[in-house]
Amino acid sequence: MIFFQKHLPALDFLEDLEQFIPFRTDILLERMLPQLDASDRPAFRSLRRLLADRFHYEYHVVLESLKNDFVPFDPDRETLAEPDYSREELQTRRTRLSTSLRDILQTGNYRELTPEQLTECLRMQPVGGLSVHVDTRDFDGFHVYYRGIRKRQETAGKYFFFRKRNRSMMFLNRVFVIAKFKEEHGGQVLIKMFKDVAVENIKIIAPKVRLGMPVFDRLKIGGSVIGSLIAPVSKLIFAFTLSWVYFFVILGGLLLAAFKGMMSFLNSRNKYMQRFSSSLYYRNLSNNNAAITTLLDAAENQELKEMLLGYFLLYLHRERTMTMQELDAAVEQWIAVQFGHRLNFEVDDAVRKLVQKGIVSVSREISHSSDSADGHEVYQALGLAESLRRLDTDWDHFNNYNHCSQDKV
Repeated sequence: MIFFQKHLPALDFLEDLEQFIPFRTDILLERMLPQLDASDRPAFRSLRRLLADRFHYEYHVVLESLKNDFVPFDPDRETLAEPDYSREELQTRRTRLSTSLRDILQTGNYRELTPEQLTECLRMQPVGGLSVHVDTRDFDGFHVYYRGIRKRQETAGKYFFFRKRNRSMMFLNRVFVIAKFKEEHGGQVLIKMFKDVAVENIKIIAPKVRLGMPVFDRLKIGGSVIGSLIAPVSKLIFAFTLSWVYFFVILGGLLLAAFKGMMSFLNSRNKYMQRFSSSLYYRNLSNNNAAITTLLDAAENQELKEMLLGYFLLYLHRERTMTMQELDAAVEQWIAVQFGHRLNFEVDDAVRKLVQKGIVSVSREISHSSDSADGHEVYQALGLAESLRRLDTDWDHFNNYNHCSQDKV
């Protein structure tokens, strides 16, 4: 990875294959259905709908739990009559909130920047861009998660040797920020989601930043002010020896030049403040409760896509069993052929959920080419009719209401 003609080993993670599946479920379904027999297509659509309904209900339960834990730390809270939480309960809720958010982010195929990676990103300053310095002293936790990496050409905002310069930049499609204030600073938790953030500009999404103009602009303004003052100052000294009237005339010109220099500085500062606020305005997707809801929706979709892909490839090869490694390779190959996209399919998570839902069977197979008697696990998709029956039965019993527990009148 090259930034500013310098290799930064801490940012080599940007070249890793991602587990994020960047295609909508409907698009995946459009590519899957033609590869199935015509008689299987309606059943496969029903399978997708049943899985989607089940995940939606499960994630609704998770969402309610997350929102309840977030209430004491929500900076946007507008509800009244909230209880007075003890210090121990606040700590419990804060820990549970952090753990739940981290689990959901991982489910949604987000990756967390390690402390080393985050430090390297916060040190970077874009060439010719806005100078931003991050202040994290008020926080006891500042975590940045990302999903989706894209490389594209951007035109530098400043002229370099009298012409604009194009350079390749890495952008993170989605960035999720969790900033936890220290107890002495209120103990609130800020949750924010952004889009299309350049790696070298990650610092603009930090909660507390200090802005500064680039060196080039500071030199330009300083040089302009000094240049405009040299002549009036020399004239002022000369006028002091000749005439008081001439002295005050020159002094007025000197004050006017100083005023123009100050206005030039203020205008430049306002320009960079506007650039900073505009950058945040167009990149900010959601905050706090809205960010939690958006995150849960994305994680729900990712789980559905992983299960559909896993079941689909197992069903295409239903005449035989497949190992987890074979399924992993089959899904990644299918995505590469259909979309020309390479990813690292999260096969273990998909297989675990398929087995839990009872639509994929698991057995142990002894390998004749190995001396081990333990063998290895192999997987096979159940037929669509049986899979639908099991999913439907599971859904019928998912939220049973026990009428016998009612108080008798």
